[in-house]
Amino acid sequence: MANRQISPERKQLYTFGLILTGVGFLLFLSNFVILPLQMSRPTFDPFRQDPGVGFALRAVGGILLVIAGQVLRSVGARGAAGSGLVLDPEQAREDLQPWAKAAGGLVKDALEEVAGSSNLSTVQEQQRAAVKVRCPHCRTLNDEDARFCKQCGASL
Repeated sequence: MANRQISPERKQLYTFGLILTGVGFLLFLSNFVILPLQMSRPTFDPFRQDPGVGFALRAVGGILLVIAGQVLRSVGARGAAGSGLVLDPEQAREDLQPWAKAAGGLVKDALEEVAGSSNLSTVQEQQRAAVKVRCPHCRTLNDEDARFCKQCGASL
């Protein structure tokens, strides 16, 4: 039986990507806090100071960290081949196996739940009752498993 678990290294890579994404997002959002604070200072002079360089570096750096974090999360979740970083279909199939098994398990659980419900037996009974056989003599509709017509008694 194949391994259906995600390796601890991939879990760590996913977590590191998540942390990197959060740091990048906070770095980007810090501009919206720092700029109003600097503009509210009484000594702020937009012509003598150039606040744009620091803000641009923070914004671009934050966006780059978010992108790098998302790539690491993708590789951590799907593996190198499963995320498309390495073009190897066999390795991709192996990398994505835990997710494929999880999806198949969810479908199996849903089918078992439907099969266990009483609504399914009611639907099956309705479908079974919908199949009728017409008597060749009197044209009356009879159940499909009937041997004789319920109206005239002729053999079906």
